Amino acid sequence: MATGINNTSFTERQLVTFKLGEDEFGVDIMNVKEIIRVPDITKVPNAPGYVEGACNLRGNVLPIIDGRTWLNLERRNRDENSRVIVIDVDGNATGVVVDKVSEVMRVNIADIEEPPQIVRNVNADYLNGVVKLENGNRLIMLLDVVKALQVNRTAGKERKSTHDESPGNVSTLHNQGSAELIEEEQLVSFLLDNEEYAIGIMQVKEIIRTPQIVKVPNCEEYIEGVVSIRDNLLPIINLRTYFGMEHLDINDYTRILVVDMGSFTAGIMVDKVLEVLRVPANTIQPPPKFSTQSGEQLKGVAKLNNGKRMILLLEPSKLVSADAISGIGGAGEIQEDNGGEKATAVQLIDEEQLVTFKIDSVEYGVKIAHVQEINRMTEVTKIPRAPHYIEGIVNLRGNVIPALNLRKFFKLEATQKNDATRIIIIDTDGKRTGIVVDSVSEVLRFEKNLIEAPPETLSNGIDTDFVEGVAKLDGGRRMILILNISKVLSFS
Repeated sequence: MATGINNTSFTERQLVTFKLGEDEFGVDIMNVKEIIRVPDITKVPNAPGYVEGACNLRGNVLPIIDGRTWLNLERRNRDENSRVIVIDVDGNATGVVVDKVSEVMRVNIADIEEPPQIVRNVNADYLNGVVKLENGNRLIMLLDVVKALQVNRTAGKERKSTHDESPGNVSTLHNQGSAELIEEEQLVSFLLDNEEYAIGIMQVKEIIRTPQIVKVPNCEEYIEGVVSIRDNLLPIINLRTYFGMEHLDINDYTRILVVDMGSFTAGIMVDKVLEVLRVPANTIQPPPKFSTQSGEQLKGVAKLNNGKRMILLLEPSKLVSADAISGIGGAGEIQEDNGGEKATAVQLIDEEQLVTFKIDSVEYGVKIAHVQEINRMTEVTKIPRAPHYIEGIVNLRGNVIPALNLRKFFKLEATQKNDATRIIIIDTDGKRTGIVVDSVSEVLRFEKNLIEAPPETLSNGIDTDFVEGVAKLDGGRRMILILNISKVLSFS
């Protein structure tokens, strides 16, 4: 007789039974927290094949595995019968997708036999027994799901043990408590294969359009090549290729994030940059723990809009090692330039960094030091008898902030708000104000010698008092009006 199954009595056991393909399985009901319909699942990069990703379950991040793939069965499309069985493993919940939940049933111990030595599809170590019902015409394999999931978690811990003491290890930070956490995290969010990711803004040096990339022979497949940025060679990492996603041609939305990778600087190619945002630290949960490298690459999961929006936070220092790009010419110079105090000081003196945006067809810039965050258009409460260019006030995490419509301020024709409309939160002398713009272009870094004084008269009719300089880029083909944001917001 099989042992190791939790008893509901001395003579009976209570099971939740389910189907995977033509086979029927059962798990002890004491290990089942609940049964839910298949939710929206956020994919986790570099996870094992049986890992579907993670979802939000009432405020908690729930890892999801595919039962079919897990038991070496052929994948199939899900239907209205598909369910997720939420299993408790040492206080941690894991969801298992199954084809169909059959019933909750009680079985007599006498109907349970030891599993055979060779069992189709299933590792015999994960079996507690086989239930024979209806004169042997119905067989139910009893899975020890807790044991199976514990094996996967243990494997993951063994692989990550060498990183337990590193500053970027999520579990270490989580266990140390809130003393090391700040109230908010400021992130740059972007898309990869329709999933939303983010990197801490302090690690993002700039965001650029995709320049000409020179291929480098005999390097890793995910190394797209190198580009020249201000006379430095910058290695470009194609994040799609790195995560094993389908190839996507470079298009107008493709951007490169110039990122501090820990010991070197690299460009990370992404499908589309979304926004700069602040998220409360308490909305960030540790990532699901799988037996994979992804546990190190993921810093956490931010849950916004009551869990409807999930953002995977990447830890750049865990993506690629310096050894992986050591053969790329110029990598050493990049590391030296960004690591030395002298080089950093020169960079601060000679360069300007802007958040650029558009009003009509004109491109403007605001110094990044004034920009707190960039948000999608939100609900605005009108203020009676306010100046016409004051859109109203917005609620930003409990703080009331005035919102200025730059179109109206510059006396331009009003347009309807759309998906591209953004509110840039500006901080001037401790006062926060939102400015409504048509669209945000990018975070841009360039040499200060490319900035000229504004002409006495601008062709678009904007008062030059509001413009502190004009950046001429791409040989003068691209012009950016740098706003004197303090003067623009002097009404406040």
